Amino acid sequence: MKTTIFKTLNLLIASFISTAAFATVWTVSNDANRPAQFTDVQAAHDAASPNDTLLVTGSTTAYNTLSLVKPLVVYGESIDGVDFAKTTINSINFRRLNNSLSSSGSRIYGVTISNVYFDGSFAGNATGEATLSDIIIERCRITGGGTVYQYDGLSDLTFRNCWFETGNMTIGFPNNSNISNLIFTNNVIDNWVFSGGYSNMDFNGNVVFRNNLFINRTSNAFNSNMQELVLENNIFYRAEPTGLVNSTFNNNLTYLCNNNDLPYGSNVGSGNLVNVDPNLANYPALGGVAHSWDWDYSLQAGSPAIGTGTNGSDIGINSGNSPVANLYTYAKIPAVTSLDIPVSSVPVGGTLQINIQAVSRD
Repeated sequence: MKTTIFKTLNLLIASFISTAAFATVWTVSNDANRPAQFTDVQAAHDAASPNDTLLVTGSTTAYNTLSLVKPLVVYGESIDGVDFAKTTINSINFRRLNNSLSSSGSRIYGVTISNVYFDGSFAGNATGEATLSDIIIERCRITGGGTVYQYDGLSDLTFRNCWFETGNMTIGFPNNSNISNLIFTNNVIDNWVFSGGYSNMDFNGNVVFRNNLFINRTSNAFNSNMQELVLENNIFYRAEPTGLVNSTFNNNLTYLCNNNDLPYGSNVGSGNLVNVDPNLANYPALGGVAHSWDWDYSLQAGSPAIGTGTNGSDIGINSGNSPVANLYTYAKIPAVTSLDIPVSSVPVGGTLQINIQAVSRD
């Protein structure tokens, strides 16, 4: 009976998940009261095939490091632990196994991650083989730090609708390797600093910050060894946009910063609003407060950020490619709220009816 129920739940959830044809859904839980196929997330990864999905249950205990060397979809239960239990993975490492198999194509949703690391190097790799591409991290909470350390090339890496919580990310590429299309979009970036891994790193416009909200950073948000980034439609609310050189600032807004000027120094750009209140719907007027899931970062009527972004769009996280008023605390899959089995047994070869209720999580 339990096996039948478990398989039925897997099928229900899998029907809402877009993965490759014939992909398998694996369940992971380190909570003894919520059993699953695996208690360890790395063991689930090792058993999975490329393009499979891991459903990782929330728990009061964090999961240990997940080292990805194959493309997988990972769904956590929640990043706040209020309505649903919080899924925390201490570290997620995106790696490459060999010249044909890597974590390229992976997707991570709804997970609190203490550290995230990207490095396509592997033992015996030849020039041009240590690459990673097409990775999305969405609706996640990044709490400690991150390292993008690429040997031969990283392309199409996107962070969207995430909360970066008091930490730092180092972006580096040794040996004349390259990074292209590294996108940070529609995130809340809270007391975070981005640094280059080497001196005078030139990103040639391939690292883009678009429609983010920077808060609570009273010193440089960027390290001065990073050059030629692109920043557009961001709000810097009591958070310093300073530290960059030779970069482009277009249609950003600053408010209550120690240095509100944009562009500054050797940077260029236009359409920036300097020391202007964006009139957020629900956020303390003086800023400088801890993040709250109750804040509403949408723009009130008459906000100067409305229509003054790139191509007439709005400035801030509720515009752009992935608009939100606040951050989602869960992944985009339904949550099962009740399961009812109206009969205690069925004859051999009979039909077992199961009634399941779930709530939609857009």
